[in-house]
Amino acid sequence: MTVVDTPRVSHESVDVVLRLLEANARRDWDAVFEIYAPDIEWEDNAGLWGDWGFPRGREELRDAWRRWFEVLGDVNWQIQGDLVDIGDDVVATYDVHGRGRGSGVEVDQLLTLVWTVRDGRIARVRAFRDRDEALEAVGIRDGSG
Repeated sequence: MTVVDTPRVSHESVDVVLRLLEANARRDWDAVFEIYAPDIEWEDNAGLWGDWGFPRGREELRDAWRRWFEVLGDVNWQIQGDLVDIGDDVVATYDVHGRGRGSGVEVDQLLTLVWTVRDGRIARVRAFRDRDEALEAVGIRDGSG
């Protein structure tokens, strides 16, 4: 994985996102939720999380994740391609793989997240199915910076 710098680069934001991803890989949920700002906002523009809505705050987000993991098991996230560092925003594309707990149906979905960092914590996450759409949301049209 490499980091693509843009004119608004801020490696601090990338460092925060990488800390969150490391905690997530360890399944250290206390550490994960400590990295989120108390007033975290999560916007699921991708529809991957079903009906969890747009959680606001750590408790709503924790409840949304809990519901999601009740439905989907054996979840793994693998970063695909480069992280794009855009000042307070970091764009990352993931391959999300899991299996329905009741149905056994496999889910394999590409997903691009825009992580917004404020005061050393993740304050906002926007999820998109399309990387170009996510890049456009942060003011980059084609991923070339």
